[in-house]
Amino acid sequence: MSRLPFAAQTLDSADTFRHEAFLYSGDEHFLAGTTAFVRDGLDAGEAVLVAVIAARAALLRRALGRDADRVEFLDMALTGRNPARIIPAWQDWVDRNAPTARGFRGVGEPIWSGRTPSEIAECRHHEQLLNTAFDTGPAWWLLCPYDAEALPQPVIDSVHRSHPSVVAHDTRERSASYPRSGFSRTAMSDEPLEEPSGPVWELGFDLDSLRELRDHVAKFAEPVVGGRGANDAVLVVSELAANSIKYGGGAGVLRLWRDVAALVCEVRDDGVITDPLAGRRRPTGGLGGNAGLWIVNQVCDLLQIRSAPGQGTVVRARLGGAAG
Repeated sequence: MSRLPFAAQTLDSADTFRHEAFLYSGDEHFLAGTTAFVRDGLDAGEAVLVAVIAARAALLRRALGRDADRVEFLDMALTGRNPARIIPAWQDWVDRNAPTARGFRGVGEPIWSGRTPSEIAECRHHEQLLNTAFDTGPAWWLLCPYDAEALPQPVIDSVHRSHPSVVAHDTRERSASYPRSGFSRTAMSDEPLEEPSGPVWELGFDLDSLRELRDHVAKFAEPVVGGRGANDAVLVVSELAANSIKYGGGAGVLRLWRDVAALVCEVRDDGVITDPLAGRRRPTGGLGGNAGLWIVNQVCDLLQIRSAPGQGTVVRARLGGAAG
């Protein structure tokens, strides 16, 4: 297979963040593209981070041979289980390498066959927010592989809406549908959340009822996710409820339900989140102040935020089990 169009290229210091999708078909094609991309970065003295699931990492390590020792690997199935944790992982890596590296590039595959619809929806939001997160920082190159044979067609179609350029059939093209109107804002408002299929426990709350709220959450959660999971659920609800009281009009509504082996905690209020990266930036000065969504993202397995003027805010956190 011929060298792909992102091989043998480097980013000049005057360039900005480059966010590019790579549509591949099968393992051989995946390796042809990613090994060329990684080796060219290493040859240029760049720092390289590969964030993919373990099976993909094993393939790439074998293909790279000794060069794999010069690459940092991150298990996307762990780091990216909650897609809201992926941008902070890239940011930490950028911050570590920006002062000393001659350049740096990454390979990140957030969506793979087996991701659930809810996870895929949040991965699409993540991809949409990457340029918002990194366009004003140092120049680096992120290549996002997508398995065109294994993933549903709507996922492949969405690639063109979240990446400025796409490599398909080994040819680079500028995306005609990037960015769409209201690009960053739509990440928190454009996809409705599915309603639960089973019984739902619901309780309104305000500042005076927080203690009662925590007690109810602990009792509801323990049979679903165990003692440790119940503690996590209490922490999640406490942080979300505090945000509602402080920013959402002084009150909110909590809903809890069981989804197979998972617990779902949802908080609604009348506030509007204006920062599309809320909860995806590491708090400065410790975990006080406005760190609530950050803390929740570190604890839960999936966080979904829908917020828009006139509609208010819904924050749904999942603990334990695969998302639907």
